[in-house]
Amino acid sequence: MKVFFNALIVHLVFNIYVFIRGRQILPEKKVYRIPYAALFVLELIVYLIGYFLNVKLPVEILKPILLIGTSWMVLIGYLAALLLLYDGVRLLGRWIKRIKAWQMGRVAKRRPYFIISLLIVISAMCYGNYRFFHPIVNEYSLEVDKKVEGLDSLRVVMVADMHLGYLIDKDILNMYVDRIMEQKPDVIMLVGDIIDYDLPPLIDQKMDQELQRLKAPYGVFLSTGNHEYRLNSEEKITWLREKAGMTVLRDAAVKVADKFYVVGREDDHAPKRKSLSKVMQDVDKAYPVIVMNHEPKNLSEESNEKVDVALYGHTHNGQLFPYNIFINWFYEVGHGYKKKDNTHVYVTSGIGLAGPQYRIGTISEIVVLNLKFKK
Repeated sequence: MKVFFNALIVHLVFNIYVFIRGRQILPEKKVYRIPYAALFVLELIVYLIGYFLNVKLPVEILKPILLIGTSWMVLIGYLAALLLLYDGVRLLGRWIKRIKAWQMGRVAKRRPYFIISLLIVISAMCYGNYRFFHPIVNEYSLEVDKKVEGLDSLRVVMVADMHLGYLIDKDILNMYVDRIMEQKPDVIMLVGDIIDYDLPPLIDQKMDQELQRLKAPYGVFLSTGNHEYRLNSEEKITWLREKAGMTVLRDAAVKVADKFYVVGREDDHAPKRKSLSKVMQDVDKAYPVIVMNHEPKNLSEESNEKVDVALYGHTHNGQLFPYNIFINWFYEVGHGYKKKDNTHVYVTSGIGLAGPQYRIGTISEIVVLNLKFKK
């Protein structure tokens, strides 16, 4: 709840700042100023309705409210950043004569800057929305130095962070499933955060029917993410297993067709998460071992256990620029491939999103790993 309250405060501060800066460049006529003020008031009403009444509204009303509110957050955030940049340079004019000579306080300078900034942000959002609705398939061939009787290769299709709910609805899920199945997987692995928040929007839209279309010769496996533990965790995980038909691995290892192991870690929000060494205590490491582990916090845990392939999600690669620049400060791998000792590591950017439906500076991603075994 604290996170949502902090987001509300930031939202209000940015809105007030942009409103004031925009109003200062408008002509003094009411025909301009009244609609401008009405736009901000209307947006605030929509935002507050979504904030306080989100669990009480039908999906037909809630979805457009959430789309408007989250889109406005992106718009106002980027616009505020560009205006702060302008004001910061203008402030330097107090000490630097050359900047002072630019007369940045004049409306004739501020007005075109505001308009150009608005056009830049809107263009970036349009492209970011396109990127969200057009997931990229990243394909890699990886050598696993183990012999598997009767199997030369394995085509693993991995996704994470679907965040199914009100914003990522059944129509979008239909697109995801189509794209995943187009890759002709031998095995499908869903690495956490399949459900965004709560279960009712998935039940109401019968999303289990779409998830049941995920089929692969060696199965469909799922591990939990932090969003599975945000609310009614057991109910959500049971639904994924019983209604959506997933093989949910909760700190568990399973030997598949006597050819390889799939290990699913619980997210670290789980109350009794086991260590990987304990989960793998009965795993025969002569077979290839693939581990699904939502957040890439400690890659050494998998490499120390001599796991062959470790799959992660969670980061979204920052989702929106410039967060993608900073994400590798927090994680050893924020997005992409790395070989750590003898373990192939991949952290996906995720196929879905949390909140705004924009990928600015990042991608929505389906990962295909062609594992080649020793002959």
